[in-house]
This record gives sequence, C-alpha cells and structure tokens, in this order.
Amino acid sequence: MDAAIVSDVHCDGPDSVAQQDFLRFLAGCPAPTLVLAGDIFHAFWAPGGVPFVAYQPVLDALRGFDLVVLPGNHDFHLPAQFGLAAASIGTTIERRLGGLSAVLSHGDEVDRSLKYRLFHGVLRGPGFSWLLDRLGTELAWETLHRLAGPLGLGKPDGALVAAQRALAGQRIAGGAELVVMGHTHAPSCERIDGGWFLNPGDWVEHRTYGVVRGREVELRCFEG
Repeated sequence: MDAAIVSDVHCDGPDSVAQQDFLRFLAGCPAPTLVLAGDIFHAFWAPGGVPFVAYQPVLDALRGFDLVVLPGNHDFHLPAQFGLAAASIGTTIERRLGGLSAVLSHGDEVDRSLKYRLFHGVLRGPGFSWLLDRLGTELAWETLHRLAGPLGLGKPDGALVAAQRALAGQRIAGGAELVVMGHTHAPSCERIDGGWFLNPGDWVEHRTYGVVRGREVELRCFEG
C-alpha cells in the first residue's frame, strides 16, 4: 500500500465513535503516506496555538505518517497545526501517489452558492481567527460547534456529487490520473476516461477510505 486517503471523519472527542474507530484505523494503517482530505475533525481550532485537548490523541497518532493535509470546511485551521511536518499542505494539491499523478482537494470548491461562499469566507478570514483566539478554549469550542451544527445522516446532495464528477472529468482531461474529492459524504471509486475519481466517503455513516497501490485505486470500509 502506497497511500491511504481519508476525508470527513468528523472526529469530535473521546466519546465520538468516529474518533474511536479512526484511532484504531490509524494504529493499524500500513501506508507510509496518509492523505487527510478535509473534515477529519468536526470543529478544529487551536486557540492561542493550543489544539482542543479532545482532539490531541488523533493529532498524536497522525504524526507517524507522511501527511498530505487539505483543509475542509469544518477543520480549515488544521493545516497550520502540522506546518513543515506535513509533506504537502494546500486547498488543491498536485503530487504523485503511488504510480499516479494526483489532484487532491476537499471537494467543497464545487459549491458555488452565495450562502456557502459568504459563510465560509467569514470563517476563514483573519477577523474570525482573531475572535476565536480571544474567546479562549471553552467558548471557542462552543462557538465552533454551534456553527458546525449536529452530525446527521442523510442523502448526499446530488447536485454537488454531479458537479464533483464533472470537475473530476475536467481534471483528468487536463492530465490527472487520479482525482480525489470528499465533502459530499458520497463514497465512490470509478474510472473516468482512463483516470480514477475517488471520493473517500465519510466516517459518520460509511467508515470508508481510499487506498493507492501502484497504479490501482480501491475504496475500502474500515470494520474495526
């Protein structure tokens, strides 16, 4: 196994079943490279430079991997936590995984709605960062969870899934051999015009992740 790819785990503290399962997955994962394709945490921040203690066990477990870190809409502050310890950091990353030339992103770039753009523009801005740092740990945790909302099961947004597939086709036509996008909680692994499109899925419902071995890509389910 050359690389494992996960997204949308939504770890949320020691009582979170997803976080417990993800820690078991990390403990047994043989891949040297681990792609974190966004929303690994449900509401990540590090007020004053110190991450929420509820997430520290996961951060500790991640440090054993060659990390590729992509910010999601729930943990867009995560990449700063790893700094130079990560092999790659960015909203869209082009790099080789196994024997494939890959284009990696969280996948929320397909949501062009004004509401989404405005809301996340504010959350990703310096003003919001300044505010959370001054609220302190407890109030920052509460504020982020109110904004993130509860985790609920439901069907993926069909329009966003279709938009991701279309974008994957464009990136493959542009030379990518593997395109990775999460965000929609719609696990899939398919061939498009000779390339691979992988949505690693989520750990709220599906417990799925992607595996790259050489030039082959596979979607697997973690069963503990």
